[in-house]
Amino acid sequence: AARQPNVVVLLADDLGWADVGFHGGEIETPSIDRIAREGVVLDRYYAAPICSPTRAALMTGRDPIKLGIAYDQINPWNVHGLAASETTLAEVLKADGYQTAIVGKWHLGHTQEHQLPLAQGFDHFFGHLHTNTNYYKHTRENGHDLQEDGKPVQANGEYLTHLEAREAVRFIRERDPSKPFFLYVPFTAPHSPMQAPKATIDKYEKLPLAGYRRVYAAMVDEMDQAIGQILAALDEEEIAEETIVFFASDNGGTNAFGGVNAPLRGFKGQTFEGGIRVVAAIRWPDRLEAG
Repeated sequence: AARQPNVVVLLADDLGWADVGFHGGEIETPSIDRIAREGVVLDRYYAAPICSPTRAALMTGRDPIKLGIAYDQINPWNVHGLAASETTLAEVLKADGYQTAIVGKWHLGHTQEHQLPLAQGFDHFFGHLHTNTNYYKHTRENGHDLQEDGKPVQANGEYLTHLEAREAVRFIRERDPSKPFFLYVPFTAPHSPMQAPKATIDKYEKLPLAGYRRVYAAMVDEMDQAIGQILAALDEEEIAEETIVFFASDNGGTNAFGGVNAPLRGFKGQTFEGGIRVVAAIRWPDRLEAG
């Protein structure tokens, strides 16, 4: 039998088409650019125009309309989510001997146990169930929303993207090396609330503060740094060659919070190209020729 590759799926949240370096963007994204340079750019990769439908489709391979998760995100006051009867990518890989983990934003249901990551094929979950979670307080609608395998995590105000990077790297380093792994990292960034470390915001002082553009750039930069740490861990563990790394955004950027989709028309929430044609690239050195 062929060797089973490791699989790492990196998902940005509301990343604009024009907001990566390999698309000529003004935000520094060397790590995302590295995936594109060392892998294959998916130039016409399409997603749903909003969060939860894309995540549902990504996890199941099914049309989100079939899943009942199509016309809106799953809000804190909603009770629906991914059905127990659906088969997820994590379940398929786990049945084939993979270790499975999710680090980041789930957003596929939160009110019933069968909707949660640990019931949908993941061995380990570190992150939050909702969207729009505060990056420093780790709250949504005044409720705490940061956990590890069902137990609340008190992170003392640490920036959420930094937590996600550290936990993803820890999983890679502490995995059972005798088994392949599937690591799903749905980043919170650069989704609102618009928050980033001051030093990173100051790095983009030439960009306007109006429309959140400067803060948005800092959030993308921080996400890219986190991706860099994950790629470095794969290198240091000497498993980069046998690991599939897939990167994409869940939908296009939103002009309300600083995203730019030029030259594509439209934004998140719309079915114009700017809302559904997203940045994507895949790297698998064992099988895919770079470029």
